[in-house]
Amino acid sequence: MKKEKILIKLCIATAIGLMLMMSTSCKDRTNTIQSLENVQYIKSWMIEDLNSGAIDSAYAEYYLTSLNETEDLLIKEINK
Repeated sequence: MKKEKILIKLCIATAIGLMLMMSTSCKDRTNTIQSLENVQYIKSWMIEDLNSGAIDSAYAEYYLTSLNETEDLLIKEINK
């Protein structure tokens, strides 16, 4: 059950980040920054879950890789 919740969080964050990457207005930039913060927050959850043993390390590595890629894309979008 915990793995499913984590996967849902990851999917939502990734979807939000990818949708907002194409935006150019000031409000959209603010949304992109908020999405980046959300991804970073979810990454911290994942690291906590990994360290506490709440999630298998293979799953955590997969999720963290996806979150890192999403984070990088959002940072590139913000720095355009």
